[in-house]
Amino acid sequence: MTPIDPALVAQLSAVAVPTLSAMLYARGLRTRFLHGIVPANPAAARLIAPAVTIRAIPVREDLRDAVLKGEAPNLHRRFLSEVPPGAAVVFATGGAAHTSVLGDIIAMAMHRKGVAGMVVDTGVSDLPTVAAMEFPVFHGGGSAPVPSGAAVMVVDRDLPVSIGPVAIFPDDIMVGDASGVICIPRAIAAEIAAEAVEKEKLEAWILEEIARGAPLEGTYPPDAATKARYKAATGG
Repeated sequence: MTPIDPALVAQLSAVAVPTLSAMLYARGLRTRFLHGIVPANPAAARLIAPAVTIRAIPVREDLRDAVLKGEAPNLHRRFLSEVPPGAAVVFATGGAAHTSVLGDIIAMAMHRKGVAGMVVDTGVSDLPTVAAMEFPVFHGGGSAPVPSGAAVMVVDRDLPVSIGPVAIFPDDIMVGDASGVICIPRAIAAEIAAEAVEKEKLEAWILEEIARGAPLEGTYPPDAATKARYKAATGG
């Protein structure tokens, strides 16, 4: 896991996920927003962290039973215990929303060890308790009391995974807020963040113009005259 430059964190902290999505979309990256993945607590801290990936597949009962008997390692627990502080755990199961790979105890353990947050495509056990935490958890369903061992088994980590149609590579930058989660390729993250900051400055100015009575037509999206007024007003 490669830490994110603090200057980039500051920029990403200043812009909303929908703005980042718009910037990526303009570059032709139209599969970066994780549709259907929602925050357990929309008021929790924003997630900005490198992805550490864990992959699960449908369970095979004989292998699950070997884990329960202590004859095979519990990769679910091992991989979570080895997640480094500052990481965003991206836990992909192929969309098993009827089950859960975490509940309040795992969420608290990850929070206490300094993990930045979790993104899972399952439901969440103990959802009311998890939703009351400041720890950012983004999930693919509501409360899911079915234990993960009944449906999926963890098989590997630190490899590319998919959540829905979104391909997520280790060290991609995950950004989550009340709107949801987006995955930004590391190589272009600085450019996307800078563009998003400028877009939000422009849109904040446009909002003020509309509030003062400017017509929607020509103001949003801004035509050439509106852009010229913005440049004159802000020096941008």
